[in-house]
Amino acid sequence: MKNPQPQANKSYAVTVSRQDKSRALAETRGHALTLNIKKGDGSAGFNAAETLLSALGACILTNVNAIGAKMQLEIRAARIEFEAERQDEPPVLTKIRYRLILDSPEPREKLEELHVLCLKWGTVTNTLINGLTPQGSLVIEL
Repeated sequence: MKNPQPQANKSYAVTVSRQDKSRALAETRGHALTLNIKKGDGSAGFNAAETLLSALGACILTNVNAIGAKMQLEIRAARIEFEAERQDEPPVLTKIRYRLILDSPEPREKLEELHVLCLKWGTVTNTLINGLTPQGSLVIEL
């Protein structure tokens, strides 16, 4: 049997631009998401922590769909409810808890296996678990 070819790395490009003192616009592939950037005021959209939790939820639900299909599981509905705790100094999320709620006639063991695989094969889940440190630079436009 031949060794499988390694998969090429995928890259992502997102631009987040300040619109005014309260809002930023995140854009990628023709889609846009309004974000709240005014500290202490959530009226303009999701704040950064809520956006992170949403990304984690999207990652897990993407895998519920993809891995569930590979496992030939019937998933009628799926949702994730998150709760997170934040410390102020330094600002950091200290706990993230979630409940993955599935409506499915499948055996509990199969759904538990699906849950484990969704975390194992998630881009965002693995990034959070492994504690990636973002790398960046400052560009000043005059």
